[in-house]
Amino acid sequence: MKPIYIEKSLGIDIREKSVTLTLAGKKLRTIDVLVGKTIALKPLTGKNEKAEKYFLNKVNRFLIENDTWPESVVVSLPRGHITFKTFELPAPDLTSVQSMVDFELERQFSSGLEDLYFTYQITPRAENNFHIASAAIKKTIADYYLDLIGKLNLRTTILDVSTFANINLALSQEIDKDSSLSALTDISAESLDIALIKNNTVEFCINKRWSKPEIKDINSEEQSDPAQLESLSREITKIIIDELQQALSSCRNIKSNELVEHIFITGTGVLTPYLTKNLEKETEVSTTALQTPEFITANTPKSFSPTLMLTSLGLCLRELRKQTLETNLLPAENQPKRKKINIKLTLAMAAMVLVLLAGLLVNKIVYTNKIMVTLDEQLNEIKGQVASLEKIDLEYESLKHNADILLNIRKKYPNILPILGELSQSLPRDTWLTHLNFNQGEIEIRGFSPMASKLIPILENSKTFKETGFVGTIINEAAGEKFNIHTDLETAS
Repeated sequence: MKPIYIEKSLGIDIREKSVTLTLAGKKLRTIDVLVGKTIALKPLTGKNEKAEKYFLNKVNRFLIENDTWPESVVVSLPRGHITFKTFELPAPDLTSVQSMVDFELERQFSSGLEDLYFTYQITPRAENNFHIASAAIKKTIADYYLDLIGKLNLRTTILDVSTFANINLALSQEIDKDSSLSALTDISAESLDIALIKNNTVEFCINKRWSKPEIKDINSEEQSDPAQLESLSREITKIIIDELQQALSSCRNIKSNELVEHIFITGTGVLTPYLTKNLEKETEVSTTALQTPEFITANTPKSFSPTLMLTSLGLCLRELRKQTLETNLLPAENQPKRKKINIKLTLAMAAMVLVLLAGLLVNKIVYTNKIMVTLDEQLNEIKGQVASLEKIDLEYESLKHNADILLNIRKKYPNILPILGELSQSLPRDTWLTHLNFNQGEIEIRGFSPMASKLIPILENSKTFKETGFVGTIINEAAGEKFNIHTDLETAS
């Protein structure tokens, strides 16, 4: 039996030279990872049309192959484009902080907020003090990537930061619950991203680009020589330790006597076991790779790699489950208006519908039985009065009237399965449907086809459909020609 999902969400983690996509579906109590994919790219700068076309073609093929255009699309952009700031803001209460934070951000980001998309997380501290963790990106850069996503017929619901997505995953694992200070390192082919987390609060974040070419291939999964992997792991370990020490000394909210009690690593591919071992050995600090959260079903597809795709998983979880850091770089006016499903209300309404359907079914059975009893009584009476032709005619008209009632019921409520079978046999294989709407004697069909104009003659030649025509105009999209067809059913005549 095919699983039913309440909602599906797509996480798109765009890096400078790759894009990782993960699609997840939410059930009542669990979340399934449905498919994942990493695509190597040339840098998207707005000046390379070939790179943009390659990106669009590859991502569009992923969407078509997996037949998915979800309403929830969560995107993160290359970390090098994000500016990260943390600071303390004294205020008497949370309401006052929210009214003051924009003025303080104006001071923190020298370029001015009018040219930025920004987001922030407020965490209360002792003695009327609040900690602010903020991130910003230039509007021109963000809009360029958002326009690319829009060309795929997708609308971004959340523009997140990869660092925040990884931190949410780290906090969900609850390793060393008593740990007050931990570090997270996101190691990609282009850069090293380090975040310091203290009592579930982001205290510091820094992003450094790799300077050596061999390090840029760390997560390609093409290297298999253990000796080379061990050597490269030791070199990266030294860099991570140096950057961690520098980050600790740069963070004003971390005292000199405080120690990192846990290190998370992610994005390291085949290097994961080597880096975990060497970091733990050199720092004497408990070190683990990020893992998929416990609420994710264990049987993930082969296309999903936990060592490379966890950031995109963390992104798509934003719309499926409440997270500790719920930030969005998109301003409120640019965020799509979406109605979240209320599970309890939906289940209650579903139960009411089932009760009504059961009542209708019982009523129909009782009504049918009454008709059958009436018909039997009338037939018995006719048999006893065969001599009276006039009575026979009257009884015949009564029976015909009842039969007409049953026939009308059948016409008004035709069997849908033959109609679906006729559509399946008539429509070409390169055409797929997204919506079917049955009404009394009518049907509305929506979907995509390479050549939608040829569908009308095909349906008209069928014995099931008549008066077939397009509703509105045919729209050319990346997935094909989008159509809306209305037709009447012969069975309703």
